[in-house]
Amino acid sequence: MPHVPPPPSGIVLEYPPCEICGTDAPVPVASRTDLLLGGPMVYTMNRCPGCGVLYQHPRPTAASLAALYPADASYPPYRRATTGEPFLRRFGRHHSLTKRCRLVLRHRAGGRLLDGGCATGDFLAALRAYPGWSLCGLEFSAAAVRYAAASTGVPVIRGQISAAAFATGSFDVVTLWDVLEHVADPRSVLAEMARLLRPGGLLVINQPNTASLDRRIFGHLWVGYELPRHLYLFPPALLRRLLGEYGFREVEQRCLYGSHSVLADNLTYVVEAALGRNQVSRLLGRVFRSLPVRVLTAPYIALLDRLGLGGNLATVFVRTA
Repeated sequence: MPHVPPPPSGIVLEYPPCEICGTDAPVPVASRTDLLLGGPMVYTMNRCPGCGVLYQHPRPTAASLAALYPADASYPPYRRATTGEPFLRRFGRHHSLTKRCRLVLRHRAGGRLLDGGCATGDFLAALRAYPGWSLCGLEFSAAAVRYAAASTGVPVIRGQISAAAFATGSFDVVTLWDVLEHVADPRSVLAEMARLLRPGGLLVINQPNTASLDRRIFGHLWVGYELPRHLYLFPPALLRRLLGEYGFREVEQRCLYGSHSVLADNLTYVVEAALGRNQVSRLLGRVFRSLPVRVLTAPYIALLDRLGLGGNLATVFVRTA
């Protein structure tokens, strides 16, 4: 086992084997501190030689990890309604939400949908504009649940995604937008998704793309590792094979959204690693996200996404059994 510095006060580490195949022989692929929140603790992402999944080992216990998720808008998934945001950020969020809705609508015109890990409910609010849907959200953060329920008018329940309090076969569609990488028990989550979906139902999973060009270029600074909050990352072939064990068949896979944001975050991390967090690195971070840079990099981003090398990967599965 590689040497790991002792955790700071209040963070307790655990050393579980790979939850996918049970192998207990982690091979380190990236080590770094928390680039989002800072702090001295070094976390490590590993590859399992048994199945190929990438997983954090050791990792904070569930109680310790909860403290590493800020409840306010400083954590991007918990950002509130876009009305008070700068135009470019507001436009980007709206565009990505429209893409999510269209992906679902290509496969289902309506039905009962559960958004697992719905955060502040922006996808639910976007899909509510389309007729024919009965919507529900599930989220662990109490603050996010309160905000999502109040802002969307959609029922949002607080709970764990691996133990949802719904009857078997309750839904036609379940979406997991940037959720699966955060759970310590992905097999339990997938089994629960199979239980909740009716035969012929859809499961939509968006996660960091382990096959992305950014991962190869930026190495341990790749934003997709998101240590310590990302616990499991699935290569596309492994996710396809794993879902097959739970009665799912892949019907579509694409880089749907977020590739420019991933690139901008990666470049910002490179600058911060070289210069530290200061006015210069903050200024460059804003430049990377600016409209001129978005326009200049648009052909590059479009090519990456078309080749399946973009920052995130969305996959649609149908429950066949």
